[in-house]
Amino acid sequence: MRRPALVALLLLGPARPALAAFATDAGVNGAQFLKIGAGARALGMGEAVTANAEGPEAMYWNPAGIAAARGLELSYARAELPDTVHHDYAALAFPAHWSGGALGFAFTRLSQGSIPQVDNVGIQRGSFSPHSEAFSFGYARAFTEEDNVTKDRGYFRDTWNLAGTGRRYEDDEREPWTGSFRAGAAIKVVSETLGTRSATTASGDGGVVYRPSTRPALAMAWAFRNAGGRLHYLRDSEPLPFELSFALAHDWEPEKGHVITSAEAVVPLHARPYAKLGAEWERTVSKGVYAIGRVGFQGRSAPDLGPLSGLTVGTGVRVNGFTFDLAFQPLGALGEAFRLGLGWKFGKKDL
Repeated sequence: MRRPALVALLLLGPARPALAAFATDAGVNGAQFLKIGAGARALGMGEAVTANAEGPEAMYWNPAGIAAARGLELSYARAELPDTVHHDYAALAFPAHWSGGALGFAFTRLSQGSIPQVDNVGIQRGSFSPHSEAFSFGYARAFTEEDNVTKDRGYFRDTWNLAGTGRRYEDDEREPWTGSFRAGAAIKVVSETLGTRSATTASGDGGVVYRPSTRPALAMAWAFRNAGGRLHYLRDSEPLPFELSFALAHDWEPEKGHVITSAEAVVPLHARPYAKLGAEWERTVSKGVYAIGRVGFQGRSAPDLGPLSGLTVGTGVRVNGFTFDLAFQPLGALGEAFRLGLGWKFGKKDL
C-alpha cells in the first residue's frame, strides 16, 4: 500500500465512525479504542464506576480496585459496535499475600472484518484486517485505619481541634481523615496495526479509592488513564487519550436488595470534559442467587449524537461466584452498542 492510501485509511478508515461515539478527540489522539471501556456492568451504569469497580474490571477503570480481590477472579466482556467492530476485554485479579496486595492482568483487543486494500490510483491490492491490542499488568494495595502510625495520630490529636467546637479530640473519637484506602497502578503496552503499518508504545494507569471511617458506605476516588506514550506512524506521532476521573459512589441498604449510586467527572487532555451518572440495584432471588438492574448516563457522546445516545441500561444475574451481565447503549445515527460480560470468583465469597 502506498503512503497516501495508508494515510487516508488512518484518517477515514471504516472503524472511525464506530469509534466516534467514544472519542471527541479523533485526529488528535491515537489508540481511540482505549476509550471504549470494559465490562457490561460498567456500561450499564453509564461507565460511572471509577469509585466502585472491583476485581478484574478495575484494571481498566481504576487499578486500585483490584485490591478488593479475595481470591482468583476472572472477567470477560464482548462488545458489538457499529460497522462490525468487535471489542474484547479479558482480565484476572488475585491477592498476592507475599506482596501485601493484589495483582491484575488485562488484555484488550479491537478488531474489524476484512477491508479492501486500495492504492492511491484506486486499484485493489488485496485486503487487510485492522486491529489494536493493549496488555496491562497492575498492582494494588489496601490500607486500613489500623495501618496508621500511632504517634502520627497522636500528633494530630494534640494539635487539631474539632472544627467549630474549640475542644480536643476525645480518646474514643475518630479523626475525620481516618478510613480505608486502596491505591493501585498499572503498566500498559499498546499496539495498533493498519495494513502493513504498526505502532507500539507504553503507558500507565493509576488511582486511589478512599472510604472515611465516619461514613464507610461512601467511596471517593481519583484515577488517571493512558499516561505517557505516543504511537508513531510514518513521520507523525499521536499521543494516547489521557484522561483524569474524579468520582463518588455510595452504597445503600434498603429493606430489599442493595443499591449503589455513583457520579463522576472526566477531564480528557484533548477533549471537552463530561459527566457520568450510574445506579445499580441488586435483589436476592433465592439463596446465592441475585438479580441485578442498572441504568446510567454519560455525557461524552450526547453533544454529537443526541441526548439519548448517553443513556445506558443493563441487567445481570449473580449465582454464587458466577456473574452474567448484559448492557445496551443507543448511538443515534450510528446504530447501537451491545456488551456481554462474564465473571467468575474462586475461593472466598463476598462477605
